[in-house]
Amino acid sequence: MMSTPALAARQPEISSQEWAADPQQCPAWIGFLTRASLPAGLIWSGTGEVPAISTRVHVYLNSFGPAVVKAYFHADGFLGVLGEFERLPDWFRRQSPGVTMGHLFGR
Repeated sequence: MMSTPALAARQPEISSQEWAADPQQCPAWIGFLTRASLPAGLIWSGTGEVPAISTRVHVYLNSFGPAVVKAYFHADGFLGVLGEFERLPDWFRRQSPGVTMGHLFGR
């Protein structure tokens, strides 16, 4: 039996431009500096307001800890934020060298 190796995590992409075409066709998983670039009607799965760019948030999943919101993205009808972590867990740094940001959803 052949085994396919897991893909290594890579640094999320932040677009330097607004999505100029139809926002409903905006590509998923790409970060944008404003929510105006994203499709309408996205669901924020967190409680409270969507955090603003530069807001400090805390990621409890897998002990990732504090992160700063750098951009917004969407995937499968949900709104997410790209967060840059203050300090990544050792296990993640060994597994994904050079990756400092992650795709985050409200929950």
